[in-house]
Amino acid sequence: MRDLTPAAAPEPWLTRLVAAYPPAWRDRYGAELHALICDLRDGGRKPAAMAFDLLRGAAVGWLTAARGSAMSERSRAVLYQVLWSWVAFAATAAWFGHDLSIYPTRSAARRIAAAHSGVPDAYHVLLAAGLVGLSATAVAAAVFAVGAARYARSSGRRNIFALMAVPPVAAAVWLGGLKVIPAGMSSLGHAGLAVLWLLLGAAGIAASTQAVITIARSCELSDLTWRIGGAMAAVVTSAMLVATGATITWGLLLRASQVHTAPQSGWLIATVIMAVATTRAALALIGARRAGRPLADRPAVA
Repeated sequence: MRDLTPAAAPEPWLTRLVAAYPPAWRDRYGAELHALICDLRDGGRKPAAMAFDLLRGAAVGWLTAARGSAMSERSRAVLYQVLWSWVAFAATAAWFGHDLSIYPTRSAARRIAAAHSGVPDAYHVLLAAGLVGLSATAVAAAVFAVGAARYARSSGRRNIFALMAVPPVAAAVWLGGLKVIPAGMSSLGHAGLAVLWLLLGAAGIAASTQAVITIARSCELSDLTWRIGGAMAAVVTSAMLVATGATITWGLLLRASQVHTAPQSGWLIATVIMAVATTRAALALIGARRAGRPLADRPAVA
């Protein structure tokens, strides 16, 4: 018996142009675009116009994919910059706070509080902002640590676990040293020892920060992990802004009280470092937000 079923229309040659699109785009929209080409061909659309639109769409797809990747790398670079700024800020604030136990003395502090109640208030704001920054850092560290540990186990890269041990070891040594070293070590009488300890602490902090960045660059982390990191970076930067303002207020009110006459060079140095670190982190986040406009990832065939 003769088969009377009508023969299927030959596939238009224009469908081969779908291969010009990025692989990720083809996986998501390839079948839909293939059907659209057939429908437009059956509707009488001219092949030359369709070919032009397809090639134009492919070019936009590749540019969008490359630009999206660049934005992702830029966002990660911003997190690294915020991290470097935060560790410098936190180390300076910790050193400055270590000397606050004798600056001013307890008896002078009572007189200052009576004359200017804003002095203890500014100190409490500084302390609260520091706790917020540390809490946000702990949340981000936990999320990144879980992601890095999973990747290390799945990929068999045991060196990642060694890198993960660097920050807690360095922090333990740094905080342990602060407990042993007498308060007020940054005074002129102990300037040499203070400089040595600051250099050793800075080296440990730099090594820890670089270890974290190396882990983040070498591990395949989820988008959720990076989004949490970005949110925590914004929280940390906000805490830095508040803490810097509180430190400035504390020093100015203390100086205006005229009750405590000790040199305030330590406050000035700490304030400058904290302000510079805060400005760098804030500018990085602002720049990333301005550059992070959503891009269309699906070109149309008119």
